[in-house]
Amino acid sequence: MYKLIAIDLDGTLLNSNKQISQKNITYIKYAIDRGIKVIICSGRIFAGARIFAKQMSIAEPLIACNGAIIKDMNSEEVLYYNSMNIGDCLNVIDMCHAENVYFHIYIGDTMYTEKLEFSSLFYWNKNKELSEDEKVDIKLVGNIERIVENCKAPVSKFVVISEDLKQLKRIREKVCTLDTIEVVSSNYNNFEVMNNGVNKANALKFLAGKMGIKREEIVAIGDNENDYSMIEYAGFGVAMENAEEKIKSIADFITLSNDQDGVAHIIKKIVL
Repeated sequence: MYKLIAIDLDGTLLNSNKQISQKNITYIKYAIDRGIKVIICSGRIFAGARIFAKQMSIAEPLIACNGAIIKDMNSEEVLYYNSMNIGDCLNVIDMCHAENVYFHIYIGDTMYTEKLEFSSLFYWNKNKELSEDEKVDIKLVGNIERIVENCKAPVSKFVVISEDLKQLKRIREKVCTLDTIEVVSSNYNNFEVMNNGVNKANALKFLAGKMGIKREEIVAIGDNENDYSMIEYAGFGVAMENAEEKIKSIADFITLSNDQDGVAHIIKKIVL
């Protein structure tokens, strides 16, 4: 009945230790062996998401940066891109600087940041244990406006992070006054900014169309606001037990949590 399973990473396939359990890997490979296409659909940059796709021997294209980019897993050929315009980028940078809040930008295959904190610090440390072709390219810069003004590669996404949730809400409200961007959250302490029309559903729709797969033949599994569009779009939308209530409210099924192999649980239910 189902021909494609789209799976989010953080809070969904990955447990609280940012790892994929052996049970999840086993059932994903089980689905692949039965001809079901499994696609990672993540807010992460391509290089950061591909690490996990490789662990499961997934060969299908990877949806990264909340749907701003789709790339072939092996050749890294760009199959789809929807990038931000420079004017919007500079406006978002000004708003972040005014609040002295942490943010990073994905330009092409590189993460640019002015502060080594949160996600950039995580990837910086993670790189130490990875091979060269698996590392996330991180650039610590002093003047990010100049980088954006002179960049030749497309800007796919901003990520703004703060543990001060009042500050985060205040900045998000300001950023949302721009009518040419999309804003979603992937965790309680962040929000992410992409070009207008970028979401996981649109990327999934594009890829499924190329594969000849109908909407009703798609399963989407996620936990947070940036998964809303694809769970709503899919023929069978699945929310994790640890998902935001907003996500659970639109899901067709609520599986176990990310620490209880919820992905394996739902694959077992729909494939066996």
